[in-house]
Amino acid sequence: MRSRVRGFTLIEMLAVVFILAVGLTCVSALFVAGLVSGRKAERLSAATNAVQQQVERLRSAGFSGCSVDPDIFRSSDGYTIVQQNDDSTGQISFAVADLPNGQGTIDIAFYDTGSGTYPNLKDLTVTVTWTGGKPTGGTTTFRTLVANRP
Repeated sequence: MRSRVRGFTLIEMLAVVFILAVGLTCVSALFVAGLVSGRKAERLSAATNAVQQQVERLRSAGFSGCSVDPDIFRSSDGYTIVQQNDDSTGQISFAVADLPNGQGTIDIAFYDTGSGTYPNLKDLTVTVTWTGGKPTGGTTTFRTLVANRP
């Protein structure tokens, strides 16, 4: 009688190792994609919250509070007036601490259509930009109008 030795051949072992390597590579790529996606969502949420906070601040201040004025946008509160026009419009910048290199801008202007400017309507644009490489960097912008109600 002949005894047969049971076991795996070298070719079978190599095939199993190759299949496991391909599977683990795919799983690790999905893990990395999940981490990047989660980080991007966190940063987008932080940027959206920062923009909403500024928009609500401006809307609650009303028409007269939407002016580029050092008394309204104090440097002690983290604001820097970038441009101040004679008609109290312009641009203000602010830092966003929750984001890497987070920088925000507030643009205040009178609403302008192609046919004219409305002196009783202000156009507010709040933008937050942050870095983090191509997959996790970005920009969020909100735009609203504030009317002067008599």
